[in-house]
Amino acid sequence: MDETEQQSDRVKVAIPIRVRGMSTQHKFFDEITQTALLGPDLVVTRIQNLVDLETELLVINPKNNVGGTFRVLWLNVQGKEGWHEVGLELVEAEDDLWEIPFPAGGEEAATPAVQAWLECQRCHQMLLIPVPEADSLYEGFRIARTCERCKATTPWEFVPAEAQEAELAATDAADVTRVIKKKPAKEMRTKGRAPLTTGIKVTREHYGTILEDVCKTVNVSRQGAYFLTKENYVLGERVSVVLHYQEGAVSISVPAYVVRVEPAKDSPYNAVAIKLEGGRR
Repeated sequence: MDETEQQSDRVKVAIPIRVRGMSTQHKFFDEITQTALLGPDLVVTRIQNLVDLETELLVINPKNNVGGTFRVLWLNVQGKEGWHEVGLELVEAEDDLWEIPFPAGGEEAATPAVQAWLECQRCHQMLLIPVPEADSLYEGFRIARTCERCKATTPWEFVPAEAQEAELAATDAADVTRVIKKKPAKEMRTKGRAPLTTGIKVTREHYGTILEDVCKTVNVSRQGAYFLTKENYVLGERVSVVLHYQEGAVSISVPAYVVRVEPAKDSPYNAVAIKLEGGRR
């Protein structure tokens, strides 16, 4: 019998589920996993395949063979031990998917959400935002939410503790929910990077085809690189990278993933930041 822990209108319960969908590598996957947190319209679980925010996944409860369509509300692209935590929001269910009672929500039952610094990946403003799924807040966490500046739903990324402390130190305690200007956020991202133009070769898989993108970096750090390209990359996409690439020279590729994609200023190119996997944090 599953043991559950009530939390507002959600319960912590491990129920075996089947998750089907399309990964960031455009490959169909079908995984067996289990829930970590359930609500009437929410599932928190973990999967091995990386997916994009806003992607729709099919979740099936093998106990009653009932399925439902869920939207990826948040995820962690970094993952732990090969697993990516995801928060799924219900779009449509065939029937009673879980067949368990949920406690009534309300002010008395609600658990206060933890506040965390998140950065919009489009305009790079930073906000101190309540995030209910506090257990999943670590580097690599991303959530889809409305950005008032962008006037659209955009991906927001969790800002690591050391960067949070720097921002909080410069922020009036009585005004912690204000928007952090773009300049400090930009300085934080480039800290530790050296402006270095060098060759970089990025190998990626697209619809079963291996693609190679050879271009030049804008800057390089111990953890990754920032470069300009004509290609379209996807946030969280897994790639293989050769830094200081020279055609014909012996080279060793290392795994990495895309952490930022944005239009380059005054240029027709896209600006892409990648982070090396297993690098120093």
